[in-house]
Amino acid sequence: MSINIKFIKMNRACSTKDTTELASSTKLNLHEQNQHASSIRPIKNNFVRMKKYLFSFLLFSLATAGFCTTWTITNSAFTFTPATTTITVGDDVIFILEVAHNAVEVSQSTWNANGNTALAGGFLTSFGGGSVQTSQLAIGTHYYVCHPHASIGMKGVIIVQSATGIEENQLHPDFSVYPNPSNNLMTIKANNSLIGLQYSITDQTGRQVFNGKLVNETTLVDIGQLTSGIYLIQIGGQRRQSFKVIKN
Repeated sequence: MSINIKFIKMNRACSTKDTTELASSTKLNLHEQNQHASSIRPIKNNFVRMKKYLFSFLLFSLATAGFCTTWTITNSAFTFTPATTTITVGDDVIFILEVAHNAVEVSQSTWNANGNTALAGGFLTSFGGGSVQTSQLAIGTHYYVCHPHASIGMKGVIIVQSATGIEENQLHPDFSVYPNPSNNLMTIKANNSLIGLQYSITDQTGRQVFNGKLVNETTLVDIGQLTSGIYLIQIGGQRRQSFKVIKN
């Protein structure tokens, strides 16, 4: 009888010990789980944050791509088609030409003379065509020719507009034009550093319709003889110093 009592006490003691160890083990597991959860939480938060950034970037990319257009210029015999292409800054231009032709950017004076001397820093495609980088298509008028056939008039114009349409009057800190739009008289106001430079006015086909010289800080230009429309004023023959004016 005493043996049974001892056995029962021993079982109770073991049971109590097992319960204590189980409780301790459970607490330890809970502590480890909490630690694990704490270590996972920052990773999860970073992952969620990264997903938001990626989603925002994707939306931005799609929105940006939606406003860009790819323009194609081909040739028909010794003529570029279209001869004048008007695009928005950021658009892409691709030349698809016959193997005997290429496209090389030239200055306006070279273009007018049917010359083929390449413009420094201008674009140049391979024979058969190719794409033009958007970084080479700044706002303004870009004149180009087929190098072997410029002498017979194989040439074209790319007019690059700003994304907002009409440019601001302020082209350069030292240069402005007003009023814009204008019916008859337009004033070019220039700093002393620009006095003596030539200016020209071209229509949207790239044809020069007026030119002159900045002789004073303010130069009055009579555009009354021009037909209503959009024109480009260029200063000093620099294609990147150009912007739109409107003749009412």
